[in-house]
Amino acid sequence: MIVTIRGIIIKKNPTDIIIEAGGLGYACSITTNSYDQLPKLGHEVSLLTYFHVTENNQALFGFIEETERELFLMLIGVSGIGPKTAIILLSSITPQEFKRRLIAGEVSMLTALPGIGPKTARRIIVELKDKFVKISADDLPKEESDLVPEISDAYDALLALGFSMPDIRNAIGKIQEGNEDLGTEDIIKKVLIKLQ
Repeated sequence: MIVTIRGIIIKKNPTDIIIEAGGLGYACSITTNSYDQLPKLGHEVSLLTYFHVTENNQALFGFIEETERELFLMLIGVSGIGPKTAIILLSSITPQEFKRRLIAGEVSMLTALPGIGPKTARRIIVELKDKFVKISADDLPKEESDLVPEISDAYDALLALGFSMPDIRNAIGKIQEGNEDLGTEDIIKKVLIKLQ
């Protein structure tokens, strides 16, 4: 089992990366979250990996953060969710936001993603919700910011505008520190000012 890989980045895209290690080039499927955190071409990188083997295929999946790999492993444990679907799910949202929405039971967030119907979305929520609670109470989002629709809507809108997840997350976090009762439009305007 290949659980980590360290080497030089010789090619990278938002969906995959090729790492040269020990004279060999390894292709890894990645999420956009991991892509946003990768160093430049020609630099060394270390990824956590999952090696998926089937009768007709072998594929390597890479992750910058352990939280993302853990969530990936949970997702592929759900009936009907394969590694490619799990990568698409995790590319659409940060692991922390995915957990928050899943715990809140937001079926619409999942059904908006390619290949996920209402039944599959409900199955994901039912099978994973309890696992998140069992992992650690400290790992769950804080209750006061857990279900704020204004922040959730602003996040989705900014993501749709093409901003990266880490940039949006950092900007919203800074805005929240000083202003607790902002509406969705106000949050978006303030984030746009910070990101320009």
